[in-house]
Amino acid sequence: MDRLYRDLVTQGSSPASIRQTHAIIRRFFNQAMKWGWTECNPALLASPPKVATPTVVAPTVEQLIKILEEAKAVHPQWEAFFTLAALTGMRRGELCALHWDDCGDRGIKVIKSLIYTPADGTREAPTKTHQGCYVALDELGRSVVEGQKEQLRQAAKSLRVDLVANPYLFYSSPDGSLPVHPDSPSKLFRRIADNFGLKELHLHSLRHFAATQLVAAGMDIRTVSGRLGHADASVTLKVYSHVLEAKNQEAAAIMGALLGSTIRARVQSRE
Repeated sequence: MDRLYRDLVTQGSSPASIRQTHAIIRRFFNQAMKWGWTECNPALLASPPKVATPTVVAPTVEQLIKILEEAKAVHPQWEAFFTLAALTGMRRGELCALHWDDCGDRGIKVIKSLIYTPADGTREAPTKTHQGCYVALDELGRSVVEGQKEQLRQAAKSLRVDLVANPYLFYSSPDGSLPVHPDSPSKLFRRIADNFGLKELHLHSLRHFAATQLVAAGMDIRTVSGRLGHADASVTLKVYSHVLEAKNQEAAAIMGALLGSTIRARVQSRE
């Protein structure tokens, strides 16, 4: 197996892809043990390559405002899309799959994602983790949702078409029956970011923006993980550990300031 993994590296396979192969082999031997075909799982002794933790890059608030203004100039719908992505941390497919009925008075039910494959085109599928979540909205988030609904109503009215029973929130047809293509917001964000010289940013950076801002503000990891739709809070801890480290240093400074003056005063009194 180690020889196989080395060969795959030579052939250009990424460490993540090789570890997926390793996981399949490991599960194969686990099942073989259950059926009594083997007495051990040799995959447990193999050494697949380690996957480096990707660097999380998020826009600053000032950069985000510039991007939103540019998106609005293209079309107000894109400003709404990017704003909701930054507020909620939702994935692009989850945003594209939203229907009006998914958006309530207090938040959004995230239960599906819009995906694209050359063979099947665009279609709705379960979320990445196959788990739904509920993302609460504040007044700004609710106004973005209602603004999108009103914009579609006006578009349908001006073209004299009837809306479908449950329109898409982000639409590509005036009756709301068709969603925006998942690649469209990614390509637009890339173009806008490049225009500002922000080549390190991409659409997924808005998800990182939501997470890092919440963690930096002191929000507990379980709540952040729930909003992001992570299968486990440990995933959130792993991806955003750098933000937690900064908070750890901040905590040290707070405790030092709290006790430092008292301890120094006692030392001086003893002297």
